[in-house]
Amino acid sequence: IMVPYNYTEFIEELTRQVKNKLIPMSRIDDAVGRILRVKFVMGLFEKPYGDYSLVDELGSQ
Repeated sequence: IMVPYNYTEFIEELTRQVKNKLIPMSRIDDAVGRILRVKFVMGLFEKPYGDYSLVDELGSQ
């Protein structure tokens, strides 16, 4: 699922379409499954937390 810049409107509209059965929940499940599968393959869940040793450097410039 590609989320636009205004994600709150996107979420509201997507929720409305699912409730009105315009988009089946199985379609959402499929999309989320594919996204998570790629993230697992890329190893994005191996270190789920940021490096707190860099906290003083981030956003300092």
